[in-house]
Amino acid sequence: MTACISLTQMVRFKKNYHFFNNIDKNENFFMKIVSLTIIIIPFAVQIAGCSYSDERVHVNIENALARPDSHVFAVAVHYMRVQHPTGFLNTFPDGGTWRVLKRKARIYIVDADSQAITLAAEIDEFGGIPKPKQVWIQGWQGSDVYFSLLGYGGDVRAGDHPSDKQRLNYRVSAQGQIHRIDSLPKNLTSARNSGPMGEPPFLRLSKGHNVVHVGVNGAPYREERTARFWLDEKTGEPHFSSANKKDGQ
Repeated sequence: MTACISLTQMVRFKKNYHFFNNIDKNENFFMKIVSLTIIIIPFAVQIAGCSYSDERVHVNIENALARPDSHVFAVAVHYMRVQHPTGFLNTFPDGGTWRVLKRKARIYIVDADSQAITLAAEIDEFGGIPKPKQVWIQGWQGSDVYFSLLGYGGDVRAGDHPSDKQRLNYRVSAQGQIHRIDSLPKNLTSARNSGPMGEPPFLRLSKGHNVVHVGVNGAPYREERTARFWLDEKTGEPHFSSANKKDGQ
């Protein structure tokens, strides 16, 4: 009887051994899966959720103002080198936010008669404004052009507040010298873009995202009198085409 009981116990022990042995194997397998998951998921999230495109140029013409009684005008350009977000998590739900690698405020002076384009001013990183918004031509005083860089604060530790408006004012002289100024003159002028045509010489300007249509002694879009200033979308480089000259824009 005892031997029979012992044999039964042995059979049960053997079955229990295989059962626990299988549990151990399953636990080891499970732990391997967990470990791999812990390693793989962060990389998958990084690839799918935090990736960016190759570096590319983004330019926008903020405004353009003609100098009175002339065929000369100034153009304010916001130049950026950016990377666009890619991947589901990085673009959900509204397309995501660009990564800005470089930012410049540029002022071009254009002579519609000679078709000369001069880079009159280029301010890197908007002069240090924490959250740049806009470069804006304020007007002319004789042959000098005045412009402002606009934006907001952003460094609380430096005493800024994200909602604090910030402005830097500049003057570009006829000789091409750039001067930082505290305030703008009150008697700045610019040519009108509407109303009576008046007597030549004058310009009428109509601005788009990356093009300024220029009416020489007439309204823009009158084909025989319209020229164009435009920016290459891939490089940001400026171009000018006189009236009746096709430029692909």
